[in-house]
Amino acid sequence: MKKLLSIGLATLLASAGVTAVQAQDYPTRPIALINPYAAGGSADLIARTIAEYMGRTLGQPVVVENRTGAATAIAAAYVAHAAPDGYTILLAGSPTHVITPALNPAAGYNGIDDFAFVSAVASVPNVLVVSKESGITSIDELAEKALSAPDTVSYASVGSGSLPHLTALMFSQRIGAQMLHIPYAGVAPATVDILAGNVDTGFLNAPPLVAHIQSGDMIPLAVAATKRASLLPDVQTMGELGYGDYEMGTWYGVSAPAGTPADVIAKLDAAIAEALDNPEVQERLQQSGVDIFYKSTPEFIDFIKSDAETVLGLIETSGVEGAQ
Repeated sequence: MKKLLSIGLATLLASAGVTAVQAQDYPTRPIALINPYAAGGSADLIARTIAEYMGRTLGQPVVVENRTGAATAIAAAYVAHAAPDGYTILLAGSPTHVITPALNPAAGYNGIDDFAFVSAVASVPNVLVVSKESGITSIDELAEKALSAPDTVSYASVGSGSLPHLTALMFSQRIGAQMLHIPYAGVAPATVDILAGNVDTGFLNAPPLVAHIQSGDMIPLAVAATKRASLLPDVQTMGELGYGDYEMGTWYGVSAPAGTPADVIAKLDAAIAEALDNPEVQERLQQSGVDIFYKSTPEFIDFIKSDAETVLGLIETSGVEGAQ
């Protein structure tokens, strides 16, 4: 597993200037934005919102195509092997570029070497929650319970190797207590079992939890990000509460096949920046619990490197295996 910590990280800087090929006329036809996730969720909202406004800037439609399956590998492999001309791009995330290639050797692509990175776009915060019936009202109380009874405090995730799973592993490592992992097929069944008291806690995407938090049935203990979530402005971050900086929200960006011309990458980055600067885009995303998380191409490359080091380190030290 140690070799995963160095997969292609040195090539990240090279992806900022992949080629000097000129593309002043780009784009001259529609662009396909490949979404690894199903229609109807936060990822689809992000993809369709930025696609609409990118298209206005670029003068050509940006058409979202949902290619789901294999824990994002189907979509990512499709883009990795597409022509590097800027007409096939990917709604990227930690699963597409880091987690899935690390956990699935048969994914069919390298999450770093096979891509050029364009921009980070948005994030959906993960929040640590418990049921009001648990009697726990703070993260300190949860940590104390986990320390006093190792392997008995349970946490929900949306699958082995998922961000909620890895975030909980990071928390358990930092407090020095082993916790019991209960994987679910999605946020909805995990939420039901936390509310019912069948599982103690979990780091889950905030938007589906807000109604339960507002009703008082669910208690938010912390946000797993370096900034507070706009959806839950009164909930402190892990760092504010003394548990170290976490940037373990579900982030989304845009990437392209490796070898895509640098000036094409620059045009895509500029179109994304302009889209995210639009008040209509900001309102549409934020009303759905999505935070703007823009990073330009060089910033995104640095972020990918940091994310890969963090996530792959967790996978190595915890021995996570299996599909998400």
